[in-house]
Amino acid sequence: MAFDCIGIDFHNSKNNIDIIKQKFSYVEIVPFIKSYFDMLKAFIVNSKTEYIWIVSSLIDCSKFNFNFIPEQFEKDQIHVWYSGDNKEGNVFLIPKKQFINQMFNLKFLRDYKDINYRKTQDIINSDIPTIFFDLNDPVESYNSSEKSFYNWLVNKDIKDVQLPNYLPSMWEDVKLYTFGKTKDVMLVPYRRNIEQFYNFDRITNLPLDYKVKEMDVIFISYDEPVAIQRFNKLKEKCSRAKWVKNIKGQTKAYHTAAKLSETDYFFAVFPKIEIVDSFNFDYQPDRLKNACHYIFDCKNTVIDVTYGHDGVILYNKKLVLNTKEHGLDFTLSAKHDVVPILSAINSLNDTPLLAWRTAFREVIKLCHQPPTVESKFRLKKWLKLGKGKNAEWVFKGANDAKNYFADSIYDVDKLMLSYDFDWIKNYFEKKYEIRI
Repeated sequence: MAFDCIGIDFHNSKNNIDIIKQKFSYVEIVPFIKSYFDMLKAFIVNSKTEYIWIVSSLIDCSKFNFNFIPEQFEKDQIHVWYSGDNKEGNVFLIPKKQFINQMFNLKFLRDYKDINYRKTQDIINSDIPTIFFDLNDPVESYNSSEKSFYNWLVNKDIKDVQLPNYLPSMWEDVKLYTFGKTKDVMLVPYRRNIEQFYNFDRITNLPLDYKVKEMDVIFISYDEPVAIQRFNKLKEKCSRAKWVKNIKGQTKAYHTAAKLSETDYFFAVFPKIEIVDSFNFDYQPDRLKNACHYIFDCKNTVIDVTYGHDGVILYNKKLVLNTKEHGLDFTLSAKHDVVPILSAINSLNDTPLLAWRTAFREVIKLCHQPPTVESKFRLKKWLKLGKGKNAEWVFKGANDAKNYFADSIYDVDKLMLSYDFDWIKNYFEKKYEIRI
């Protein structure tokens, strides 16, 4: 061919490298390092021709005609050929003199003064291997799989999705590509192990349409007298709701709900809350972060405070089943995140026992955790007399918990008794000489 050529080898296809060698009488094959831009700056000075071809092993160029000579009005342009949906392609013809004149003033290769993007059917993009991930832990799916320089990472729930004809850009430092609103399709650059996808320095999102799977909704009740009424109302709002009832022991109830769920996450709804009209159980977990539970806000009208206590929780099924040992709060014993979206209104005051039990358990947890501005504010609200039905029992439960914690602060086993609903009922009945 008339011009020098640099063949960039990604070690993905010996056949594509052999084709490049066949096309050029002189070609220097070099491994990919960092970016095309950095490699151009390193190699172009030593080129002996007016132009230099850059060709990558990421494409099959067997049908491409390398006899191209720019017209006079195109002579200072960078010409780049691509197929598929990414115009930052893998075949370039670079004008040596003009590039050298500009390269020290360029931040990115795309900032070159005049680039001619040429879409063609004469080059074929290499296939990129696909890894299917479980939504309950996409990072684990990636880390445990054999990887190439890039991999498609696709949610197993949409494994039949038509993937874009898209090669990642190597023009600058590599980046993570996500596709669609929920990011169920990704192009992930090679890393031996990652902690979370947000650790990639550069992330870009591109449009792609696919159907997103809805998470299961599971109603978890024990002894709440309004459970049937609340479940029926939930079922009217969300027909896919299921019910776990009368399971003795909170941990066993959560595990039962997780086993009932057919999705990797599930929304947990409790009998003490009224779902607000605006909450539609359509929230999706963040695919780029570590697996965790998502806690939604709930309005407590008795003490006039809103936070995650008693709100809807989007549970990670795998984390639920792996939580065998826990602290005073099952949910907070695993990784979790707070979502500032109102899910429900708390009806903790349906009965004296529910009002007292709810306040008793929550105040013990607030007293036990390291104090923050928020926890101090919430504790102060609980310890004041609120308003509405059974407000006095909420007040008593909160203050009883404060005293119980003070007496048991160094006795973890005694504090953990508050996790047992039957123990709480007996404690309540004995303390107030009430038989329920």
